[in-house]
Parts: sequence; structure tokens; C-alpha cells
Amino acid sequence: MNLAIFDIDGTLTQTDQVDEICFVQALAEAHGIKGISTDWAEYPHTTDSAITFHVFQETLNRAPEEIELLKFKTRFVSLLEDYCLKNPALFGEIVGASRMLRRLNQELEWRVAIASGSWGVSGELKLKVAGIQLDDLPAAFAEDGLSREEILNWVVLRAQHRYQQSHFNRIVSIGDGLWDVRTARNLRFPFLGIGSEKRRKTLRQAGATHVIRDFTNYGEVLRCLAEVDVPETESQV
Repeated sequence: MNLAIFDIDGTLTQTDQVDEICFVQALAEAHGIKGISTDWAEYPHTTDSAITFHVFQETLNRAPEEIELLKFKTRFVSLLEDYCLKNPALFGEIVGASRMLRRLNQELEWRVAIASGSWGVSGELKLKVAGIQLDDLPAAFAEDGLSREEILNWVVLRAQHRYQQSHFNRIVSIGDGLWDVRTARNLRFPFLGIGSEKRRKTLRQAGATHVIRDFTNYGEVLRCLAEVDVPETESQV
């Protein structure tokens, strides 16, 4: 049995833009923290938990308290819900994502899991609005760790339990960010990139062996899942 682990923002849903807007606005409104960098790749770890902790440490010289995290997440989700009502187009699925997930999880040799750097409540909301049913798929989110490596390791354990497997023959990580490539390299997982021509070049330079635009061609998805390798050393070009 093989396992395909999917990121959410930019991989299954077209929510990168609205997620960034709401994250920044929620920090400002909930805690008065403004002017943070949105170059997420420059943070030690690109997860909602790690970014929040880093921003608090940089601006307030301390880690956030649980009540502060709850206040921030509550405002963040409220803003996402507001944007959904005003402009649901910001929450579209990556073309073919929902259908692909359903078909892939019915394959004899493949099972599906979700691993995202989003907070759980916001990640589930974005999937729901995009029309992607999480159902009982194993999942892990920012609450499970500061690093994406921790999050992926958690979802593998949950997938083993959910699908009653002592191990998986092949574990492929699917994502759209530079941090996704690096995480796959660190964990020695084969990686499949998702993105447009510009993103394709960036992911290729980062070491991805295969990058597809979307999930329209299910046959291509299956072929790439079988062919992809652990990301190569990042190009210096």
C-alpha cells in the first residue's frame, strides 16, 4: 500500500491569497501586531503555529499564551468566513482536486492523507468551502507541530492506524511551496509539485523531479505518483 499526502493551500485549494490576507489582518486586529513579513519561506518553519510563535517572539519577546492563540485563531477563521460570503471565488479548488482525491483513495495501491501548515479549523474550512470533503481522511495540522516535518510524521502515523497498515511501501508528498520540497527532502519522501509555469520553474530549481499544473489529467497524476523521486539537491542557478 502507498500513501499520498496532500497539502491544502495552493495544492488542493486556491486559497493562498485569502489565507495571507486574513492571517495578517487577524494578527493586527487580535493582538495589534502589524507589518509582519509575508515572505513565508524566510521563517524558520512555514506553518501557522511556527509563524505565530516567531512573530510573538520578535515583537513581544515571548511566546503566545493559549488564550492569545485562541483569540487569534477565532478572529482568523471569522475573517475567512467573511471573505467566503463576499467572494467565494477566492476559495476555489485546484482544478480536478476533489474528484482526484475520491478516485485515488479507491485505488488498490493508494491511500490519501492531508497534512497542512494551516491551523486545523481554518484548513478544514477552506476544504469545505472549496467543495472538498475531508470525511474521515487522516489529517494533521499546525497544532500537531511547529515544523512541517513533525506534521507529516504525525499524519503518517494516523494513516497507518486509519488504513490498518504497519508501514507504507511508498509515501509521496504533494505540495506547491519551497517549504514542501525541503520537507520532503528532509524526510526522504518522493515529492510531486503542483503549480503554474512560474511555480513549476521554482519547484524544479528547488529539486522537484515532477511538477503538474493541476489534477485534470488523472492518468498523469497516477503516473507522476509512481515516478517521482525524493527532491534532488537545490539548484544554485
